[in-house]
Amino acid sequence: MAGLTLGGLTSGLDTQSVIDQLIAVDRQPEGRLKLKESALQARQSTLTDVASRLRTLLGAAKDLGSVATWANVQTLDVSDTTKLTATRLSGAAPGGHELAVANLARSEQRSYAFTPGAATLDIGPDTHIELGATDDGQAAADKINAATTSPFYAVFVKDPDGVAAKDRLVLSRKDTGYYDPRTLTVGGAAWTSTETVTAGVDASFTVDGGATQHSRSNVVSSAIPGLQLTLKATGTTAVTVGAPGPDNDAVKAKVQAFVDQYNSTVDFIRGKVTEKRVPNATTETDARKGAVFADTQLTGLLSQLRNIISEKTGVAGQVASFGDLGVSTGTGSGGKSSADALAGKLTLDAAKLTDALQSKRLDAKDFLTNTTNGISAKLTKLLDPVAKFDGLVDVRSRQAGDEATGIEDQIARIEDRLTQKSDRLKAQFAAMEQALSQSQSQGSWLAAQLR
Repeated sequence: MAGLTLGGLTSGLDTQSVIDQLIAVDRQPEGRLKLKESALQARQSTLTDVASRLRTLLGAAKDLGSVATWANVQTLDVSDTTKLTATRLSGAAPGGHELAVANLARSEQRSYAFTPGAATLDIGPDTHIELGATDDGQAAADKINAATTSPFYAVFVKDPDGVAAKDRLVLSRKDTGYYDPRTLTVGGAAWTSTETVTAGVDASFTVDGGATQHSRSNVVSSAIPGLQLTLKATGTTAVTVGAPGPDNDAVKAKVQAFVDQYNSTVDFIRGKVTEKRVPNATTETDARKGAVFADTQLTGLLSQLRNIISEKTGVAGQVASFGDLGVSTGTGSGGKSSADALAGKLTLDAAKLTDALQSKRLDAKDFLTNTTNGISAKLTKLLDPVAKFDGLVDVRSRQAGDEATGIEDQIARIEDRLTQKSDRLKAQFAAMEQALSQSQSQGSWLAAQLR
């Protein structure tokens, strides 16, 4: 059978076992290298995870300083959205308005009976469409719709009773509103009936009982300054605009998101820097523990974060610290610090934040967004060099990965040497067995000759 070797048949030695034991002795350094590789891989993985969490925290810190969050917003309420809808274009005067729509804008329509025939169809001065002798009404409609200069859309309407003489080619002006029908003519040899024209109509409406206003479009931006109205049906509708001011709910959401991410990040890093190493680890599981135990960069970062969160930032006004917005490490019952507080995790007093945003709005805004002393600026200055892509933590993670790769290369070289040694030992033992076999054969021959 190919590959089958039987060692020790002559000597009585288990040669494969001997070889395995010899190789095992030489493999001991490889085992230690594998444990070191596992420790470095754990370090790389941990630092990569730390960098990712810090980047998310950096994003949440920058969001605190976003001036866009403080942009004025206004509530907008429409009593009957089946009649009209409203969109705020800019600041609008607060208050209620009553809008009465008498007419909706609609398009001019022209209707024709159509007989096929080669002709040039002229629609106004700029659109000239060549019709072939076999072009039917649908073909004519398709050519009109394909002409980008045509002011009309076209449809071919078949008579439901199949009477060809009653088939109609209908043109609808692309723009709504009233246009003098005499300003545009449609002509060509293929038309065989007098055209029927239904003039377009302008939208007409009043605001708060004032003078009637007109618009060629049902989308109106002149009715109420700062608003764009889309008229959908006739009738009376109330439109109410709220007072301008920042969206406090949006600001609260940014603060809560920061608190949540801060706690998650701090909890993860603290768990990693306090996880102790296993001395003289003999398994990969133990070797992976304590990958960043007592890491000075990470423990220092936690300390700096806590200082920034708890200290006064230097901005003027009634909001000078996160605590003034209800963000703190909190205390347990009886004034004792809770476990989370001792760990540096934050709590948010929603009522205190709401009060600050309502009664100290400008001071709260300055505390969060001030580009020099604001909390967002200080957190960004601390976190950016550490957390950014290719920042300090990423560099350390990559270094650990490079070391692990180097050890993996060493292990591969050791494996090559051990394979070569195993093959050499097998060959040596095989030669020994062969020599013993030959010696025994000669001894047996001599004994037979001496009888």
